[in-house]
Amino acid sequence: LIAGFLLLWLPQSFTCHLNFLFVRLFDPLLRLGRQVEMETVRSRPAQQDSIQQAEYNKLWKAYQNLHAQYRALHQEYESLARFRKELPRPWPGLVLARITSTTRGPRHELIINKGSDHGIQPGQMVITEASDSIIGTVREVSSQLSRVRLLTDQSQNLEVRIRRPGRDTEYPGRLVGDGKSACRIPLLSRDYDLREGDVVYAAPRPGLLEIPLVVGEVTRVRPDDEHPLLWDITVKPIDDPYTQTVVAVIIPADFEAEKK
Repeated sequence: LIAGFLLLWLPQSFTCHLNFLFVRLFDPLLRLGRQVEMETVRSRPAQQDSIQQAEYNKLWKAYQNLHAQYRALHQEYESLARFRKELPRPWPGLVLARITSTTRGPRHELIINKGSDHGIQPGQMVITEASDSIIGTVREVSSQLSRVRLLTDQSQNLEVRIRRPGRDTEYPGRLVGDGKSACRIPLLSRDYDLREGDVVYAAPRPGLLEIPLVVGEVTRVRPDDEHPLLWDITVKPIDDPYTQTVVAVIIPADFEAEKK
């Protein structure tokens, strides 16, 4: 305590020399302390770097997922634009859907990944991406899925028109599936001038189909076995639905208006 009081009362110039003397004597120990402090400081950025790396990985994965979703939406937009460009006139609405499963048993059907949440309802027409021909009609819907009845299904019953290329005359009929790979138009009068090669169109239906769209081609015309005064016509669909991956459903204008 007495030594402390003596140092307190010593002149500043003298105590300054003592301070520097202390630094010189204990400099190795002071340097060791600084090295330990620097190593501690250096270790902290390493921890921060590891946190930043984890955050980077998280952002990178999110970016890759968004990029994949963007590519899928872009492809869907290009397909939809191609549909609208190749069809004879703009439709009130088209919903692109991917085929998730098919049925070839007693029923000929497709399951697509769009449903009532997207404006799809039973009875709407389903067209292909390749040639814009009708391959079936919507049979059942849920919020996110729909069941499509193909033209070849035995329960299919579609109003059609038959027209010969180069002629304006057309004949009405009803197309039904044969349960195999073709369709039939039964019970047409033999007064109708029908031949192989005639084109079959789906008849326009207000709210569902504004203009006729091709369905298939007549491949055989013969008298009906039970009704000799009537034709029994076989029709081959233009497209094989089982080779499709993407289809479009024509939805009415009122659903598009509700969305807007």
